[in-house]
Amino acid sequence: MSVFTPVTLAEARQFVAAYQVGDIIDFQDIAAGVENSNFFVTTVSGRYVLTIFEKIPRHDLDFYMGLMSHLHGKGIACAAPIKTVAGELLGTLKGKPAALVARLSGGDIAHPSELDCEAVGAVLAKLHLAAADFTLPMVNWRGLSWWWGEAKNLAVLASAEENQLLNAELNYQAAFDTLDLPRGIIHADLFRDNILWDGEGHRPRPQMIDFYFACHDYLLWDIAITVNDWCLDFAAYPEARLQEANTRALLDGYQRIRPLTVAERECWPQMLRAAALRSWLGRLGYHYYPRQSSLTHTKDHPYSMRLLTFHIANEAVAAKFFDKLGDTACKL
Repeated sequence: MSVFTPVTLAEARQFVAAYQVGDIIDFQDIAAGVENSNFFVTTVSGRYVLTIFEKIPRHDLDFYMGLMSHLHGKGIACAAPIKTVAGELLGTLKGKPAALVARLSGGDIAHPSELDCEAVGAVLAKLHLAAADFTLPMVNWRGLSWWWGEAKNLAVLASAEENQLLNAELNYQAAFDTLDLPRGIIHADLFRDNILWDGEGHRPRPQMIDFYFACHDYLLWDIAITVNDWCLDFAAYPEARLQEANTRALLDGYQRIRPLTVAERECWPQMLRAAALRSWLGRLGYHYYPRQSSLTHTKDHPYSMRLLTFHIANEAVAAKFFDKLGDTACKL
């Protein structure tokens, strides 16, 4: 979350008035993320996040806002949009679609433990099950066709080494869209900074935010995207690799709620590579096509490239991972 469209306090007050949440007593820019303009808004009645959507078409926002409301209504711990007095989930600010979302308490975790990863796996599985009866469609606009198109656009700017790896991996993933795996609505961006931990009770509870990459695709791909961020071996940096105990814990947590099929287990190495490819391509784009923002933080695209290389070199290890994990969770 960053600021591409500056907003004054007076403009924010005018926008928030439609929600009847009271007058603004504090208003701050948010310096994280790379897609939308975001602001912390505190009113006399509560704390919120005001988001201006910079690139997402308004008709797609019906899916995102509706999904968040649907999941919240099913008891999933996630950010939920606020309705205006007229019952609308979306408004307009500075000529762009905008929304007011309840601000969750707590903060993110930079270096998760096994227990943290287990909890993340469980909440991701609960999301997949809770979203199964949400009927609005959304294609994965960052799927295989986007990978090919983005690689082609970047070819003139990327290094010879980057182009070689991109072409080789795209050829490997050529049949990605034809895999016979369970599909459903996925978060598709459940990185460490997209979960806030509320700190209440014996164990902090993971709460999900930032659903603006959510779509219909392979459930397993969503797990791989999550593992590729939550289960990194930070002690090995700048080398990129997964930490086995955290990976095991996240998959254990997930499978206690939704056991993986045999086909999913067999496709695990390919999904890790596909997830790494998607993230790397996105970060290459942010690097070679920087956007003007007062607060945007750049992503470490060379590290993402090294993670993809790690998965390619260790595909045989990943293929045997579920043999090590055991079948207990899958028989529940």
